Amino acid sequence: MRENIIKTLGIVLLYSAMTTGCGKNYLEKPLGGTFTVDTVFHTKLNADGAVAQMYNLCVPSWFVQGGANDMPRPDMVTDELYYIHPAYDWVGLTWNQATYCTGNETIDATIDRGGFGGHYAGIRQANLVLKNIDEVTDADNSWKQQVKGQALFCRAMQHFELFRQYGGIPIVSDPLSGTANIKIHRSSVASTVDSIVNWCNKAAALLPATWGAADYGRVTSLAAKALKARVLLYAASPLYNTPPANQGDVQRYGNAKDSVLAYPTYDKERWHIAATAAKDVIDAAGASGVAIYNTGKPSTTPHDDSYAGLGDYEAVSNVYGNSELILVNTMNQDSKGGFLWGNWISSKVREGQWAVKNNVPLEFMQQYQKADGTQWTLPLNSTGDDFPTWIQAQNLDPRFYQTVLYDGMWYNSARGVLSYYVGDGGKYPTTDFGRSDAGEDGYAMETYKFIARIDNFSDKHFAWPVFRLAEFYLSYAEALNEYQGPSGDPLTYLNQIRQRAGMPAVNTGSPDDFRAAIQNERTIELAYEGHRLNDLQRWLKAYTVLNTTLHGIQTKANASSGTLKRNWKVVSFMTRVWPKKYYYMPFPSAEVSDNYLGDGASWNGQNPGW
Repeated sequence: MRENIIKTLGIVLLYSAMTTGCGKNYLEKPLGGTFTVDTVFHTKLNADGAVAQMYNLCVPSWFVQGGANDMPRPDMVTDELYYIHPAYDWVGLTWNQATYCTGNETIDATIDRGGFGGHYAGIRQANLVLKNIDEVTDADNSWKQQVKGQALFCRAMQHFELFRQYGGIPIVSDPLSGTANIKIHRSSVASTVDSIVNWCNKAAALLPATWGAADYGRVTSLAAKALKARVLLYAASPLYNTPPANQGDVQRYGNAKDSVLAYPTYDKERWHIAATAAKDVIDAAGASGVAIYNTGKPSTTPHDDSYAGLGDYEAVSNVYGNSELILVNTMNQDSKGGFLWGNWISSKVREGQWAVKNNVPLEFMQQYQKADGTQWTLPLNSTGDDFPTWIQAQNLDPRFYQTVLYDGMWYNSARGVLSYYVGDGGKYPTTDFGRSDAGEDGYAMETYKFIARIDNFSDKHFAWPVFRLAEFYLSYAEALNEYQGPSGDPLTYLNQIRQRAGMPAVNTGSPDDFRAAIQNERTIELAYEGHRLNDLQRWLKAYTVLNTTLHGIQTKANASSGTLKRNWKVVSFMTRVWPKKYYYMPFPSAEVSDNYLGDGASWNGQNPGW
């Protein structure tokens, strides 16, 4: 959805009474409001406003909008990111990141951004559009069918957003009406997945492969196939399709109610179904003008902040409308005068003064292989006297240097060489980059993905990637390996992504070794795009990976030799706590107390452990 689609003539504001006035009972019809459904769906102009609101509610983005001062990165609850604890526990307070990261999430304060009811607001809007779009008097049937395809996709997207967090959920395919209590029980994982897949199939049949330039960001048939492929990959993964050996890795009820958490038995064929869906995305990409962005330039040119200097990986997140993007939310981030810490997803390098800083833990840094394809580990007692030279000499995967900035790095013409160090008390004092509310920290690495660096610090070339083609190369490889092993297409598609990045090919005949390779590749390729938590959960690795002490690298200025050097050492960040009950989000207490999620009698429907 282009920006003017989202804001169409201000009409979007007229629909808030239809979509968000539902209070605690999120599945009940909203009351009141001047504009009726008949008014909205009488003319194409008004209906376009309802469609725009549907996109607003259903297509995700993680960019700050309108001065929103509580919009940190989605990665803050994983090993990708660290906000200083406890000094910055208030960052993301409405997203409850601090309590989540310390193992203290509660049922009414979760990390479900927008809350349980926010998803059903989007679903209700999509259902209203589906039910009423035929009533528009001045639109042809082709336009109406395309709108139905978009609404089916939006309904499916928000059901998926619920599924990936809660497991089986109430499936709502009509705009609910009436003032009586609505009793829609949780559906099984099987029924939830089947419903989403069915809607995606219908949407794909109604939607065009491409839109004109003025409609960039509208849902295409390829986007519907992509959503289908993503949900089927999740459904095939161990969290939902649990092998017998992994049954003890996740908290369950231990009875028939487990159907809302997972399939009753493991079925290898689910991986085949997921692989087929991902391959369908790959095969259909060309008709939508989508292809892997690969100009043969794996590394960014040093000391160059022009588009021409971008490495291909950095370009994918910086070149607006590039070929790899299947669906984006085109509402890019802005500053708009909000609190400083909320601008630019809490980036210190972008703010250029006091800001929170998106610190990168050492544990995540070590996910990046050396450029020769080998893994590495830094001993926690390591020190050095020249951090920029050391980190360059590590010669890591080129994607690291296109994702993570470091103390002593030349960033762009405006910032020059970055000074994230603790000062020496003399010629080289601590700057805003090296201090925080906790005092001088000297934390030396910050992610800058989706943060302006080129084009004179312009933020306008960003669009949040809902789906990009590289994801489905990796999904296809992952699923097919689980079904048949790594030979053939799994290695081919994995290595095409590595080749673009300038990394050596993986060559293994072991399904276990390939599984490790594809999981690492997905971690790196999709870093800071909102995938990490769900990937760790669906692989049943979150409990192991996220119960850990995170570390960082601290630098300190040293000019004793007459030249500035950055001494460095490893320091502790914090100990993260991640209970097994986190594999499934808790439902809000208001929904549980209404007793409609479960069987309406002895079981209230709450997820286990909550």
